[in-house]
Amino acid sequence: MKTINSLTLLLLAAVLLGAVPSASTAAQNPSSPSSPPLIVCSAVDGIFAAFESHPLVGLADYHGLAQEEDFFTVLIRDKRFANDVGNVVVEFGDAAQQGTLDRYLAGEDIPYDQLRKVWSDTVGWVPTVTSMGYINFYAQVRTVNLGLPPQQRIHVWLGDPPIDWSKIKTNKDLDPLVEKRNQYPAEIIKTQILANNKKALVIYGALHLHGAGSLRDQVDSIRPGAFFVVTPHTGYDEGLCSRCFEQAARDWPQPALATSVRESGLEFELLVQGCNFVPLTAIGLANMTAAEKAKGVADMEERLSGDMGDALLYLGPAASLTRAQESPDLYLDSEFRAEIDRRMLIETGDHLPPLGLHLVAPRHFHEFDGEATK
Repeated sequence: MKTINSLTLLLLAAVLLGAVPSASTAAQNPSSPSSPPLIVCSAVDGIFAAFESHPLVGLADYHGLAQEEDFFTVLIRDKRFANDVGNVVVEFGDAAQQGTLDRYLAGEDIPYDQLRKVWSDTVGWVPTVTSMGYINFYAQVRTVNLGLPPQQRIHVWLGDPPIDWSKIKTNKDLDPLVEKRNQYPAEIIKTQILANNKKALVIYGALHLHGAGSLRDQVDSIRPGAFFVVTPHTGYDEGLCSRCFEQAARDWPQPALATSVRESGLEFELLVQGCNFVPLTAIGLANMTAAEKAKGVADMEERLSGDMGDALLYLGPAASLTRAQESPDLYLDSEFRAEIDRRMLIETGDHLPPLGLHLVAPRHFHEFDGEATK
């Protein structure tokens, strides 16, 4: 972990003591004439404002973050979404099940074991999609659609490459599909959204929206600047950094969208020297060895360095963020669990861990050892 230098400590202390203006004040008083002002507004209004100048808004999904999954639903239930956007491209669904999802979102009754394949038969989710927020998202879109004429209904595009798990026997069988996890949704966006002059909300993990070869990078190859990427605030490894930023954001609406974060007087949120943001892969890192964790963080930071997005989604203080509740299928459906266990063995070489039921809510994200919530 990096050491916080004295200059950073002075800056952070200044925020705590009120020497640095709050975000709402900074919006009217930029740090210098050459710096664009920090613009803070309601997150929902900010997203729709971004769609006025960009055909694509990417929401960097912190997998399993309850508040962010709730925000997805708030967006699509806003009347402006169906009227002005109309499309969503998601990572948490298998393209082989597109027809099933289309029928469900149009109001058809689909048997649960068939509908479940939409989110469970994915390539890149290990062992499978379990957060209820993603599953409920489909139900919310269906509810909205049933109140709209067919020509105005929201279309959800499943971005994970199509897979037939009955044909997957070894890890090598998966390799060609894993390699297409950015390419496949990029092609959907190019051919179904941009080529038809449409707009789309793109809900994908942060690593798919940043860096060479990413989903965003591939779309930029034909339409530079098409994406407006929003990244959630999830705190810092160092508690002082989190407390200072959150003190500065105390007057923001919740949820809030803040643009020009890097260029304005509050640029330390993403780039301040010495502050290490909590890894967006914190859940996966929790089960790694120290060496694996160090390499994972280093690889991720190298990829994300200096490119965390066009705006910050503030869902509240880091210590308040909670994990979404999980589907009970893995412990109530033994046949389903056996199949997911088979897949996990193929993907990782390990079986599913023994059932450790986490049925108490809320469960906070920042439960690991460290400074983030101290």
